[in-house]
Amino acid sequence: MHKLWMFDFDNTIARLEPEVDWAGGRLMLEPYLRSIGAPDQLFARIPRGNLPLYGAYRTLMLAQTGQPRVTEGLRRASEIIEKIELAGVDRAQPLEGAIEALEALKETGAAVAIVTSNSSRTVKRWFDRNRGASVDAIVGRDTMLGLKPAPDMLIRALELFSVDRSEAAFVGDSEADLLAAQSCGVRFYGIAATDVARDRLLAAGATEIFGSPAALAIHLNLPAARA
Repeated sequence: MHKLWMFDFDNTIARLEPEVDWAGGRLMLEPYLRSIGAPDQLFARIPRGNLPLYGAYRTLMLAQTGQPRVTEGLRRASEIIEKIELAGVDRAQPLEGAIEALEALKETGAAVAIVTSNSSRTVKRWFDRNRGASVDAIVGRDTMLGLKPAPDMLIRALELFSVDRSEAAFVGDSEADLLAAQSCGVRFYGIAATDVARDRLLAAGATEIFGSPAALAIHLNLPAARA
């Protein structure tokens, strides 16, 4: 067993995506970024989505300054996305066996962390409302680190627990999660609740894919799964 288990949040632990008004969030995020000088080309290149737009804006700031400088504009952009996440997180249901898998992994003595492009405040609120589950750390977008597929947040989690990459694993649902794990050099387990999601992970090169956290727990022969 690994010493550190890192999990993505949305569509890996909780079904946040369908509960959030992402389109409405874009109507707040884009005007704000325009107001602080983001170029038209940025919006033409990324016509939809909030996290991709935020990530591209962060990359633009990095290119202009030569270092990942945390600007007030970047922080405010993250807070706009956080606002719409918080509006939907109370309705987000856990994936099958998610809470039980997290607790079973902790019972093995492993550390468990959430590493997500969502805000850590959003994730903490979800765990506060789902008191059967707990984690040892949350590394979220509000760290101002690069979003996945960059390995930055996974590296931060490894540093927090002083764990070697060979002793850690990352569980996620997207191609970005897989690429982040590969860039970081940690083992990847995919969660794919639908055939479409499974096909995307397979096409990206994932080899260990499970339909739910419950199925992953069975594969790992965790006590909760055996029970």
